[in-house]
Parts: sequence; C-alpha cells; structure tokens
Amino acid sequence: MKTKNMTQLLLFIFLISVGCGNEEFDPGPFARDKEDSKTLLTFKVSDATGNPIKSAYVVSYRSLSPKHIRIGEGFTNEQGEIEIEDPSHSKTGYATVVAPGYNSRKIMLDIEPNQENNIDVTLAKQDVLKIMSYNIEEGFKNNAQQRQEFANWVAQYDPDIILLQEMMHFTEASFTAFAKTYGHDYAVLSKTVGFPTGITSKEEIKNVRAVIKTGVLHHGYVTGETYGMRIFSIHLCPFEVDDDRNSHNIARKDEIKIIMDDVAQYTTVPVIIGGDFNDHNTFDRDSYGNGYRYAGRDHTVYNTVKGRNFHDVYPLINNTFKPSWPVNNISTNGPNEGARLDYIFVSDNLKNSVVFSDIIQSTYTDKFSDHYPNYIEIKK
Repeated sequence: MKTKNMTQLLLFIFLISVGCGNEEFDPGPFARDKEDSKTLLTFKVSDATGNPIKSAYVVSYRSLSPKHIRIGEGFTNEQGEIEIEDPSHSKTGYATVVAPGYNSRKIMLDIEPNQENNIDVTLAKQDVLKIMSYNIEEGFKNNAQQRQEFANWVAQYDPDIILLQEMMHFTEASFTAFAKTYGHDYAVLSKTVGFPTGITSKEEIKNVRAVIKTGVLHHGYVTGETYGMRIFSIHLCPFEVDDDRNSHNIARKDEIKIIMDDVAQYTTVPVIIGGDFNDHNTFDRDSYGNGYRYAGRDHTVYNTVKGRNFHDVYPLINNTFKPSWPVNNISTNGPNEGARLDYIFVSDNLKNSVVFSDIIQSTYTDKFSDHYPNYIEIKK
C-alpha cells in the first residue's frame, strides 16, 4: 500500500514539475486560445497567368444588415498577399480590389468566422476606361501637401478622366499643372472664383463650354468632349430655397432642368454627367430600408435625370447601400450616418458598357474631403 502511495506521489510531483518548466503548458485540444478566435482574411491577388500582383489595394467590408462596415484595407506584398483581421466575425460581405494597369473587381465574400480564410482574386489586364468624380472640398483648402498626397493616391486607380467639384484656389495654369502631377495633360475649369467645377483627362478635351449664370445656377458647370464622350462636371446648390444663404432663391430642380436641356443637344455621342447633386435618391432609401434617416428627402433632381433616360451607375452594378457623404460621420460611425449626394450618370447608349462602379471609402479618402469619390469603369 505504501509503495502504491509513493508511486502516485512521485507521478504527481513529475506532472507538476513539467507544468512549471520553461516550455508553455499545453492545455489540450479543447481549450480555445485567444489567437484561435480571430477571423482572418488572406487575399491572394494575381494576374490571369497566376503571377502575383504587388501593391494591389484591397478594402474589405463585412455585412451588418442593412449596411456594410469597412473592417480593413491595405496593399498586397511581393507575393500578392495581404491579411486582414475581421473583428466583426460576420459571415458575409465584400471586398474591392484595385491595381493600376488592371480592371478592378468587387468580390462577394462568404466567410468562416473564427478561422483563416484564403481568398484568391484574379485581375484582368486593363481594357476599360476609368472615370472618377470627386467633390474635393474647397480645393484641398489650398494645402500643397494634400494636393500631392491626392496625386500619389489617385495613381492607384489611374483614372483616364476625373470630374472635380469645389476646385477653389486654382488658376487655369495651376489647375493644369496640378493635373499633370497625376498624369493628365489636359484640364479645364468652369471659372476661377467661387466654387469651380473641372475636368481633367489623359486625352485632349475639345469643344469646352463653361456655363455660368449668376442668379440662375448656383455654381455653374463645365462640359467638354474627351475619349469620344461628352462630359459634364456639375455642382448644384447646397441650400434649400428658403435658406438665408441662398440669396438668389435658386432651386436645384430648376438647375438640373437647365443642365438636362443642355445635355439633350448631344445625341450623337455618349454622355456622362457627374458631380455633387446635393439631392437624395430612391435607391438608397429602398436598399437601406427601415431606419434610413433621409428616406423622406426630396428626389426631384435624381428623378429628373433618370426621366431623361440617364442611368445612375452605382445601382447598375451594386445592390447594397453605400453613402458618399459626410465623410467624418461615415468613417467614425459607419454608413448608417450618411447618404449619397454625389453621382455619375451615363446616357442610355453607355448603360451596358459599365462593368465596375464604386464609392471609394478608404483611409486615404477619409482625409481628402467631406465627400467620397464616385468611380466607374466602362468598356472601351
């Protein structure tokens, strides 16, 4: 009996000494380590031949119905990989993947929570036109560093055409010089006072018209032809008619009628209209559903453009709610705090050419403006 007790005692002392050694004690297969509870998304981005794409930019969103929350982003490494941790542990969502020289992609995700998920993404060599529209908030507030950071960032998308609003603090010469910093040799402004609109392009912009009507159009607009398309960069009145700041009592519904009457004369070329419309839309109301705070807002401007056989490109490709304004609330509190006031519309003869459309929300666009940019790709 004593021998048996002594054996048990020695065995107990041995187990204790192992547990107190330099090596970490293994609690066994049924104990959950903190690391095991992570939901990891490993994106592997390559071209059609399987070669990894370095410096592709990936932004991952997780579904928290009726909205999506941005949970992580960044550039792929030399192996074309990036790992993003998803703290939401939700099962569905999407990611956008962009790289200069390639067509962009939106990837729908079906995720296994609390484990590593490998997501293979193939990007096709670019065979599309890339077009961006951006209200840049008071011309970067005349901040030279912000302008340079914008030029560095926009190279990731490498758009062929950019429609810009609120291009304050620029002259014709400085606006052209600014466009050259991101590879656009051609640039036109509506005016050099107030809140100008502008267009920049890699190809020549022809037949340019700046339309300024004091007391009738709040900001005016600029239009020209490039890449065989007629482009309109517009910015409608931000104030309601009864607002004291609206000294001429300008109504957006009247502004858009003037613009669309102008658009109507261009029947022989495809037309793109982009900018800050300062007006809400039915798609956001319906895609968000109950609880959307802007559901009762006026849709007259939006419906007028659609009634002229133009198409809002975001719903052409997407069926999920995604706001473009206001940046501070969205980036801090999530998309339920925002709305779409910024749009790109295409004429009916371009509708079937749209292959990608997004509202670019990232750590970069969080800081450039109080609006997020609209971005599309169309078949050449």
